[in-house]
Amino acid sequence: MKFRTLSRTLVAALVAGGAFLAAPAAYAEENAAPAAEQAAEETPFDVQVVEQHVMATIARFEKDDVTGLQVEATSELRPHLTAEQISGAKAEFAPKWGARAGVGKPLMTAGKEDDKWYVICELAVGYKATAVVYRFTYDENMKLAGFFVR
Repeated sequence: MKFRTLSRTLVAALVAGGAFLAAPAAYAEENAAPAAEQAAEETPFDVQVVEQHVMATIARFEKDDVTGLQVEATSELRPHLTAEQISGAKAEFAPKWGARAGVGKPLMTAGKEDDKWYVICELAVGYKATAVVYRFTYDENMKLAGFFVR
C-alpha cells in the first residue's frame, strides 16, 4: 500500500515537473516574434561615433572641463554638471586619480522610448590611483543625457 502511494506521488511530481519545464519553451516561442521585430528596427547610432563621444566626454571629465560638458549635455542635464559635482564625484574615489592607465571594452545598448532613441554606453577605465566605470546615455542627437560614475 505504501509503495503504491509513493509511486503515484512520484509520477505526479514528474508530470508536474515536465509541465513546468515545457512552459518556458512555449512562452519563448509565443514572444519570439515581438523581439525579432524589435531587433529588426535599425538604430540611428554608429558604434564608432558613440565610442568617440564617450572618449571625448571622459577626456572633458578628466580635465574638469565643465563648460565642454555642459555644451555637450541636454538642457535637462546641464544644471547638474557643475564644478562642485565633478570634483565631488572624483573625490568619492581618490583625491588624485593620476594618469589614465587603461580602458576596457565599451558595452552599448540602444533603445527607443516615446519614439525617441537613446544609447547607453558603459566603459571601465583604470587610472594610476583608482578605477571607475562610466555609464553615459546619449539621445538620438548624441547629446549627453545621463552621466554616472561608479
